[in-house]
Amino acid sequence: MIKLLHTADLHLGKVFHDQSLAEDQAVMLDSIVSILADDSYSALVVSGDVYDRSIPSPEAVELFGAFLAKVKGAQPKLEIFIIPGNHDSQARLGFGRELFAGLNIHLGVRAEECDKPVIVEKGGEKCAFFLLPFLSHGALEGDNSDDGALRSQYALAEAAARRMEKARAELAESSISYSVLLAHLFAAGGMESGAERVFAGTAEQVPVTLFRGFDYVALGHLHRCQRVGDNAWYSGSPLSYSFSETVPLGNGEDRGQQEKFFLSVELTHTGAQVEKIPVKPLRSVWSFSGKFARFSTDISPETSDKISHDRALAAAKNDYLEIRLTDGGITENAREILRSRFPNILSLRQNDAFAGLRSSAVLRRNVDGGERRSLSDDFKDFLFSVYGEESAEESGACAVPETAAKIELFNLLLAEAEAEEVSS
Repeated sequence: MIKLLHTADLHLGKVFHDQSLAEDQAVMLDSIVSILADDSYSALVVSGDVYDRSIPSPEAVELFGAFLAKVKGAQPKLEIFIIPGNHDSQARLGFGRELFAGLNIHLGVRAEECDKPVIVEKGGEKCAFFLLPFLSHGALEGDNSDDGALRSQYALAEAAARRMEKARAELAESSISYSVLLAHLFAAGGMESGAERVFAGTAEQVPVTLFRGFDYVALGHLHRCQRVGDNAWYSGSPLSYSFSETVPLGNGEDRGQQEKFFLSVELTHTGAQVEKIPVKPLRSVWSFSGKFARFSTDISPETSDKISHDRALAAAKNDYLEIRLTDGGITENAREILRSRFPNILSLRQNDAFAGLRSSAVLRRNVDGGERRSLSDDFKDFLFSVYGEESAEESGACAVPETAAKIELFNLLLAEAEAEEVSS
């Protein structure tokens, strides 16, 4: 039996609505180290998007380096397989790969080497690990374009599959028990979560039937844990990186943390047995909807325990929050007011109120005869809608000094912006 732990889409260095996730990611990586304390594991596979940016921050690189050191310190013989995803720089992720290979850390950064597997042996059984990085345009050569370079994801994946299948056939004569593929791509039929960089339509989707010969296909790219073929799984991202990665709570429009997993895979002669290991995040991700009063009632410290009447809010008060206010009017400084209760509120939206402002502006234009209005006029409409303040021309009296000052400042900034636009 060969046993491996599958994860992907770590996105180290991710900044979530201006919030660094370094602490959250450190806790998540430590949980992987804890799982791998079980010496029955033969390998750890990371199927792409190790970093969130092609030029990762020094902190992200240090975090990943410390993680690898912890894993190898606890399990020196463990094989580690890593491929770059579409967020990674293949050249940067592949730095020192020849040196790392001597430590059983294998960096599969070259698409043209996808047919050169790494053989792992344990308990008398052998497994071939094939490493297929994210396939950028021209990563492989073919004969279906003027310059011989393959460009579509399907054409690239098809060419890679042919190469790997030929290598697999040759290995069948060498007492190889199993074969595993790491790949970072958008499998046809996979469900995206809204946090990934995906292509429009289906032109860049790849049918996993191209890889039907493998015992297990460890996929990365889509953030939702899911099975997409008889032998192919996405582990999904181990943390939620977008408020779109939430699920309905069943009480109105509130949405809560989507469950995240690592995948423990046992390869046996009867097939791949996959077990989901739940990830316990340091902070969950929630999206709540309601009127301002729902979130601000009893906000003083001495009465803040009364939040318990709203169990969802009570459970989430220290987690990462998006709050969508449904009031008809705008609440000024709402985010700062609510931060005393919810210290990790990352997003506050007042879409309903702003939609009302836009409707009001359209209505007033129609009342005025539908003529084209200036940005300054629109700003006056905004002041009236939010504060009930009218300009001198509209009220027939002297404008409130504060209103006049706001309009004067707006016109000054508008003139400067228009001047810069003309000069550029």
